Amino acid sequence: MSEIEAEEKTGKEWAKILLPRILRAALWSFIMGGEALIWLNLPGMGDVLAQALPAENTGVSYFLVIFIAFEVAIQLLAGTIFPYALSMARALISMYMLVQVTNGGIITLALNRSPETPIPLGTTMVLTINFQTILTAFLLLSLVSLIKNLLQAIQFLADKAEEPVIPPELP
Repeated sequence: MSEIEAEEKTGKEWAKILLPRILRAALWSFIMGGEALIWLNLPGMGDVLAQALPAENTGVSYFLVIFIAFEVAIQLLAGTIFPYALSMARALISMYMLVQVTNGGIITLALNRSPETPIPLGTTMVLTINFQTILTAFLLLSLVSLIKNLLQAIQFLADKAEEPVIPPELP
């Protein structure tokens, strides 16, 4: 068997490498938000959640899909520098989306008259919720996550730089 043939992997060898990564990615994506997507897409459940959420189009589904896609990519690329870069990108995107979805921490609800509410006919009640301090805490935690991933990426690269490199033998 020549040296070139020894380096080429067969389908079974690739399956042994990729199958655990794919299963881990599927499991982590389900844990990190996949179950919420199932609840959001159940018939009738979306209507119930739309009444509970303050805005008509909050983007919760988009937020979850992006978060799950990042998690799948992170799990599939484990053992490389890419999970750290993707984790930093996920933190930045989630910070931006959190500010956009919550309108900077201030949510305004306009409640119109319906049979269930005791609001007089022809009036609209406006409710404003200010949770900027809570949003700031979430953003600070995301910033800590971003810095943690940056430091882990630096540590990963430092460990890789210290590994001995054995050059292939020349024929």
